[in-house]
Amino acid sequence: MKGTRELETARLRLRRYRMEDAAPLHQYFGTDEKMFEYSGWNPYATLEMAESSVREFIDSYEKTSFYGWAIELKKDPAPVFAGTIGAYDYDPQAGTAEVGLSVRPDLWGQGIAAESLKAVLDYLTREEKIPRIKAWCAAPNIGSRKAMEKAGMRLMSTETGGLQVGGRTYDKLNFEYNNASDSTDLTFRMKQGTFNYRVGAIIIHDGKLLLMHNEEEPYYYTVGGRVHFNETTEETVVREVREEIGVDLQIDRFLFFQEQFFDGKVTGTHIHELGAYYLMKDSPALENLECHSVTARGVAEELLWVPLEEIGSYYIVPESIAARLTSLPQHAEHIIEIDER
Repeated sequence: MKGTRELETARLRLRRYRMEDAAPLHQYFGTDEKMFEYSGWNPYATLEMAESSVREFIDSYEKTSFYGWAIELKKDPAPVFAGTIGAYDYDPQAGTAEVGLSVRPDLWGQGIAAESLKAVLDYLTREEKIPRIKAWCAAPNIGSRKAMEKAGMRLMSTETGGLQVGGRTYDKLNFEYNNASDSTDLTFRMKQGTFNYRVGAIIIHDGKLLLMHNEEEPYYYTVGGRVHFNETTEETVVREVREEIGVDLQIDRFLFFQEQFFDGKVTGTHIHELGAYYLMKDSPALENLECHSVTARGVAEELLWVPLEEIGSYYIVPESIAARLTSLPQHAEHIIEIDER
């Protein structure tokens, strides 16, 4: 085993702790009650406690079974200390370890938790060969739950009243990730290209269509994602909406089934994709949304409400779907779009 090795994602660097990390740990994690509201654990309450904790982390790097990282947001001219993540209670007999993380509150809502967690899960299962990684959160801790779900962890059980923190009782949600978890997406990479099976959610509220965007790609797209093995497309679209915008929406009706052939704008890979698109029911919960989603490449995504009459001014993919959004069909349509085949 290699222990704590530096990891990098598109936006983050996960590195070993240094003594100068004690000050931000105390500032952002030790003095803000939100940071230990659901755990009751606060090893950074004073600067001295933070320094002692960091010193213990540094000493522990001698052990190849110790995993502790400081999360840095890569920024110019200097990186920003963004949080902390680590794995503990490694059990070689059971093949398990438990992971925990914290992101400073002024950086919440940027997808940092999910992005850093995914990097650590990949490292622990693929390189350190730990088959199963566990984590838990209190049921009201929506941010932690979304981060775990987005990183590919699965809710395995709920312990009713399983947490006692500061005189309060919470249900405890137990999550798990294994080294086959990321293969549940119905995506197959072959010599000729990639096959995807995905869903899209058409979400309209107050005469506006909800779109997503990220800085790596030149186009906009609907909320959605890949179907998991043994999952219906109806289950997928409800799950993806919940994971990406934090709202439980019901399906109104099925709109489109699309077969699409194209070359990826970023990867250059030829893609054969099947897509099922659903119109979702309107809801007051759509008034105030936050996006906690990142792309498969770890790039943060943003939400945008576009008036229906302005859809033509935006580059939306798939283009054949975008062309039908200003006047939705009364009956489901089968669409074939061939850009390259």
